[in-house]
Amino acid sequence: MDFVSVARSLRRCRRFRASNCGKSIHSHLVKSGILRDVFFANNLMAMYIDSGFLDEAHQLFGEMPERNVVSWTTLISAYSHVGRPSEALRLFTWMLELKLEMPNSFTLSAALKACALAKNIEVGKSIHRHICGAQLQYDTVLMNSLLDMYVKCGSLCNAQDVFDSIPLPNLTSWNTLIAGYCSKGLMEEAVNLFQQIPEPDLISWNTVIVGYAHMESQEAVELMCMMHRAGVKFDHFTFPCVLKTCGFLRFITMGEQIHCYLIKSSIEFNQFIGSALIDMYSKCSQVSKAMKLFYEYLGYEEFIHDKMVLWNSIISGCASNKYNSATLALVSRFHSSGMLLNSYIFGSILKVCINLLNLRCGTQVHGLIITCGYHLDSVVGSILTELYAKCGSIEDALQLFWRLPEKDVVAWTGLISGCAQQGSNLLAFSLFREMVYLNVGVDQFVISSVLKACSSLAGLEGGKQVHAYCVKSGYESETIIDTSLIDMYSKCGEIDDGLAVFKHMDVRDAICWTGIIVGCGRNGRAKEAIEFFQAMLEKGVKPNEITFLGVLSACRHAGLVGEAFGIFRSMSVDHGLVPRLEHYCCMVDLLSQAGCFEEAERLIFDMPYEPDETIWGSLLGACVSHNDVELGKRVAELLISKSPDDASVYVTLSNVYASLGMWDCSTKLREVIRKVCLKEAGRSWIEVKS
Repeated sequence: MDFVSVARSLRRCRRFRASNCGKSIHSHLVKSGILRDVFFANNLMAMYIDSGFLDEAHQLFGEMPERNVVSWTTLISAYSHVGRPSEALRLFTWMLELKLEMPNSFTLSAALKACALAKNIEVGKSIHRHICGAQLQYDTVLMNSLLDMYVKCGSLCNAQDVFDSIPLPNLTSWNTLIAGYCSKGLMEEAVNLFQQIPEPDLISWNTVIVGYAHMESQEAVELMCMMHRAGVKFDHFTFPCVLKTCGFLRFITMGEQIHCYLIKSSIEFNQFIGSALIDMYSKCSQVSKAMKLFYEYLGYEEFIHDKMVLWNSIISGCASNKYNSATLALVSRFHSSGMLLNSYIFGSILKVCINLLNLRCGTQVHGLIITCGYHLDSVVGSILTELYAKCGSIEDALQLFWRLPEKDVVAWTGLISGCAQQGSNLLAFSLFREMVYLNVGVDQFVISSVLKACSSLAGLEGGKQVHAYCVKSGYESETIIDTSLIDMYSKCGEIDDGLAVFKHMDVRDAICWTGIIVGCGRNGRAKEAIEFFQAMLEKGVKPNEITFLGVLSACRHAGLVGEAFGIFRSMSVDHGLVPRLEHYCCMVDLLSQAGCFEEAERLIFDMPYEPDETIWGSLLGACVSHNDVELGKRVAELLISKSPDDASVYVTLSNVYASLGMWDCSTKLREVIRKVCLKEAGRSWIEVKS
């Protein structure tokens, strides 16, 4: 038999993955007895592995009368390569126990890859000891595998020690350790390493950019500019990362510049760049541009087999921007084109149902999710839980939640925020305590939701416990949490604690300034509210409509008519904001309480909105305080004609009559209320000493 021809035939079977031909050769080798030769057996095993028949390769391995280190290494590498690290490590352990063949550097590298996949640091450390005992630490490729194992297992101290022990680290060594620091958010250490590389390559730059992009930091954009100035050419991996950062930070100008660069340069578009551009425009609220790009990319022939990622991006972008009709239209077109619905599409449809608080539509989508087999998907399950909770079906939300195979922080946050939104505040707080007890990774969003629940309960003790947890866990510096703490303390009547939180904040955006202004106004400290408003303007922070509503409410509580008028005028004159109905309502209430009825009526008739019951109700309520029966009757009649079933109108007018001693009129109105059964008994409660 021509051994050379057999070897050549096996190589061709491996190259073209011709498993049937390989099986024929296998039969021939068994009959001829040549398979006893370890060289041919190894080649046949490699043929099965390359053709995707790993179980057959393992069976052949077990039948081999003789095995060498290549045999063991080939099968261990195969199991690591296909993501079956347990089998790879079992084989490696068996090899060591038999002591027939000593593992070489290739075997050890394959075993280290399996340790990294399985996060098995103990076996990895034993391999590390073996490397040191065998004096293999001068093999840079092997040491890079060891370094990668420690990085993947999250042990950066050991990874740094390995890196320091490599006599001549190459670019792979540097990039692996940098990637490790980036994955843990330790960007200072990562950049320090990056700056020490003699000649960083494209992968080095991209690794640091990815690290900053995951932290959603503008440093990713700045590093890309440095990369361009250094003459390093971008690749398809660079742009999606930077565009992601532009989207999160709403750097629309920079995003558009990158888009122009892509058009002018010779870089070939792919579906990932296209998806990143669509996502960037969507996050910057430029949905029309995102849609235009999407329909343009649909016509690209090179995207014909990879359009799923584009569909995911545009549908998700429309849903996030609450373009509910557009989202549903896109999903309908997607489904009618014959493409299969996936977890991303279902997630977007459910977000539309949440936006619309449409439980009926949500339950129909839930049925479709079960039909398509996605009911056990953790992402879809988390959004379903949030849907039921925010639509008020708390029992269904809890049942879904406890059935989830994996309850991650997203699922907990959706359930807790839904409970808080629906007023099930005690349940929200109880769930948060259980989440902490189970050691689930709490984030700033779930803490913000539970603080909202404490605010609604006026539960100071619970709020202080959450605050203590934030300090202990290092979340106190998060702006979203500080703002929620200020809101909680102000609603619980402890504005001084809220002021203390505000004064210790490193970064203050418009939301936290608004929070402290509203809090001061709510607690009767109008002067401080106005002072904070002025300080906000001096710091160059742009106020929004809610900020103005907060400071005007503070003026209303203190009866500061002159100050309120000045702030109200500046809203449109100095800041280009159009006063909404709530701002007019606040001003009317202020003027009415001050007895300026003519000015209040003039403002009502001059405003560009149709006055609603709230505005007329404010005017009517002030008539009681100032005993203005004529105006009170006129306003009450107008309100009764608009809302004949509103008991508060009858009660307020009755109080006007009573305050003027017109008891007959007051009694008649009370009789009307009793006959029609308009007024229900009210109730309220507060927390006292927990």
